[in-house]
Amino acid sequence: MEARDAYEFTSRENETIGKAATWAMALAGASFVMVAVHLAFAFIGTDLADSSATLLVFDLGAGLVSASCYLVAGTLFAVVSAGLRRVVNTEGNDLKNMLKALNTLHWIFVIRIALVFLTVLAVAAVIALGEGVGSAGSL
Repeated sequence: MEARDAYEFTSRENETIGKAATWAMALAGASFVMVAVHLAFAFIGTDLADSSATLLVFDLGAGLVSASCYLVAGTLFAVVSAGLRRVVNTEGNDLKNMLKALNTLHWIFVIRIALVFLTVLAVAAVIALGEGVGSAGSL
């Protein structure tokens, strides 16, 4: 026999949690749209004819890294939404379901912070590469 949580959220609390679940799913959808946008910019926006191989790797790589981060974040937002919906729709496991959803939300924050650092590194690398290409061309 499974132990049940001692606490059950009230109907008003469940309404608030349900709204959070809806917004988490909306963020999942927006993240999946951003995957498509980043992939489109990576492949359509890259000048394949007039770019060096190194710049192509950075352009396509940056788009793929960004798209991958959005894909993971979108998937995790969908998991958070499902976890919050379980809190609302089930009885007896509210705290366990809420802690699972909050743990997944924690990982979203970690991924978003990592994305910021990856973006800063990618921009710095592109700037450094661009300066190197510019100075090599002026010799």
